[in-house]
Amino acid sequence: MDEITGMRIVYDLLKPLSSGDRVAALGWLTAMLGESELSPSDRAAAEVIMTGGVLSYQLYARGAALAALGKLAPAARSRTQRWVSSVLLAPSPAAKPVTS
Repeated sequence: MDEITGMRIVYDLLKPLSSGDRVAALGWLTAMLGESELSPSDRAAAEVIMTGGVLSYQLYARGAALAALGKLAPAARSRTQRWVSSVLLAPSPAAKPVTS
């Protein structure tokens, strides 16, 4: 898979999540890729995803995004994570301070 396709897949999967769920999903992805420690809740989510069955969209999106990131080379994976985080976690235009 090429890097742009990976970016698009991860973005498309995580975009429908609420902002809080996006933060949690991106933190989980970072932990699952070994770039931070897994919290107990991260570990529990991973166990539910790995056992399969019917998943909530939030858990499905996490698992599918992890699978997409896993197809990328390490450098492309890091760039994709940074890009998706900067796009999906960017402050809304309404939150920008007004300067005179």
